[in-house]
Amino acid sequence: MIKCQKIKETLSVMENASLNVDDFDTNQEGNIEISQEGFQKMCELLLNRVKNTLNSALHNSNFNAKQINKVLHVGGGSRMPMIKELLRNMFPKAEHCTEEHPDEVVAIGAAYYAYNLPSDS
Repeated sequence: MIKCQKIKETLSVMENASLNVDDFDTNQEGNIEISQEGFQKMCELLLNRVKNTLNSALHNSNFNAKQINKVLHVGGGSRMPMIKELLRNMFPKAEHCTEEHPDEVVAIGAAYYAYNLPSDS
């Protein structure tokens, strides 16, 4: 899992990455090459789910994409070129704010949310 995460991170900044097969099966040798484009094809269903979730949130909030003027990119996925492209395509007129530490922003948001939860005691 850690090696796959590293490949995802590599593909966020480089066109190609490779996976050493014998890291997973010592009886086999070789490398598996993967490109950003190939990775994006593997993720198409997931990207569609993200897009559908965003469209649903817009619908439920009675907003349309043209009314959104700022999009905050947070979380590890926001480093991925395919996610950035999806958000820029869905919200072309919005200011896109990318954070240097997008995972930290998620943690801070979760902390604020937890602080505001009603306590049972």
